[in-house]
Amino acid sequence: MEKTNGMSASVSIQETHWEMAAKTRMGKYLTTIEKTFIEKAVDFSKTSFVLDVGAESGRISFIALNTKTSVVSIDIDCVSLRRFKQRTNQAYIVAADARKLPFVSEVFDAVFMIEVLDYISELEVALNECKRVLGPNSDCVLSFGNKSSFKAKLKGLKGKSYLHSYSGVRQVLFGTGFYLQAQLGYNWLPFGRISQNRLVSVLSRLEWAFGLRRLRRYSPWVMFHVVKQASEL
Repeated sequence: MEKTNGMSASVSIQETHWEMAAKTRMGKYLTTIEKTFIEKAVDFSKTSFVLDVGAESGRISFIALNTKTSVVSIDIDCVSLRRFKQRTNQAYIVAADARKLPFVSEVFDAVFMIEVLDYISELEVALNECKRVLGPNSDCVLSFGNKSSFKAKLKGLKGKSYLHSYSGVRQVLFGTGFYLQAQLGYNWLPFGRISQNRLVSVLSRLEWAFGLRRLRRYSPWVMFHVVKQASEL
């Protein structure tokens, strides 16, 4: 596997929507929560090989790359991956689908699936593929928009919605053979991800102070840290 993956860096690619969104007040709030959760879930001093599913231009991949961990970053959007390649030559970048990972079984020490399940209706297929490529007792950190939340109901009034519910994702995870280690609810703030509203920092502190992040079943977004169950002999 080559880090270039045949992608040329000769043509400059502009910042993606997600890169620009990550620089907003709302984007920084979301990234801080996701980064903190990942760093608590994964011991990078004992992690050699990470897969970032839905890497886009590398927002989450850089968390592991900054620890000198080897990272394979995949996405189905080749333009975003070319942009990622412009930003670093340290990741192994592959155009691939989460539902059919082009890797041998049990090769990764950790898998990230941050904000990607919202685009995959075949939840069980994607999580089974995640489990397949993970080594025994290895970590998976994932996030998704919660169809059971009040924010999802508001989105429904606009003809939009999240794909998966809190209970639905938990059920598939347990059925697939994952153990739940930790969970967190977030994004109760009444703003879109590109918002520069000055109340973001104030409301994020209130979200924590009032314990809203513990109300996972009803949280707009949810993060799970799960571990692949080792096969019994």
